[in-house]
Amino acid sequence: MMRYLLALTLLFGTAFAQAPELVLKDTQGAVHTLSDYRGKVVLLNFWATWCTPCKREMPIFVEADKRYRDQGLIVLAASLDDATTRMHVPRFAHAHHMTFPVLVDATVEMMKHFGLGDTVPSTVLLDEQGNIVDRIVGQAHKKALTSQIDELLTKKQSRP
Repeated sequence: MMRYLLALTLLFGTAFAQAPELVLKDTQGAVHTLSDYRGKVVLLNFWATWCTPCKREMPIFVEADKRYRDQGLIVLAASLDDATTRMHVPRFAHAHHMTFPVLVDATVEMMKHFGLGDTVPSTVLLDEQGNIVDRIVGQAHKKALTSQIDELLTKKQSRP
């Protein structure tokens, strides 16, 4: 029995781990922390302007933001661009119609704290208590992401 519980903990225990705090500035210099968004479902995407899969998946996040914002979803885009490419972030955000917070100075080390490793792009979904409920390493896919967001928002709305 103990072996079975240990296996379940290893399989599912990290899926609902409390997210580490994240403190980053947006492109206008305003500070954002994950704790600012408690009570909301958060989609946190780590991306970079030089990343081709990031360019392909960004429209999914833009659409999710428009579709679910009023239901309590917060989309945050944390750029991994360094000093040599950071100047491209505002242009990328404008070209991709990113109206949600675009954060700068994210690092691979931050991604590792979320259990993502160093693959770009990578995304985490947090429930309204700040627990990590899903990790997407690599490019996100619309159908799976939409299904997960729908489920999280339905749970959120059904709680008293």
